[in-house]
Amino acid sequence: MQLCMEKTMCYVLHIAHSGVPPILKSLLEENSSIKVGICIDNDARKMLNDYDICVQPLMDLSILANVKLAGPPKRWSLASLTQMITCKELPKPNNIRMGNWEADILTKQQLQYAATDAYISWYLYEVHEYID
Repeated sequence: MQLCMEKTMCYVLHIAHSGVPPILKSLLEENSSIKVGICIDNDARKMLNDYDICVQPLMDLSILANVKLAGPPKRWSLASLTQMITCKELPKPNNIRMGNWEADILTKQQLQYAATDAYISWYLYEVHEYID
């Protein structure tokens, strides 16, 4: 699981083997901060099924983008939305994206990938109010 709540720090937590600490469970279930991502409903469903944690409230960046951006509705990926908003490429190498995320120790590349995804999701949500 990756979390980013500010510009300067993101967290990558390897909960596959350790489980979810009570403080993280509280953070995920509390209502004062919106949890954002692309298809975040799927992530929330997995947390409910695997750890009995009801992640809320949620904001799907793809849905938000379709509301904010002109043109026909589109099924956005994080990479395509990043490209549209920032004009920068978000690398999504298959060997990392489809790698073994349940390994005992994640690679430096996996950690960087996860932190980058968390950061760009946070960033895109933060800039959404400036998009007309």
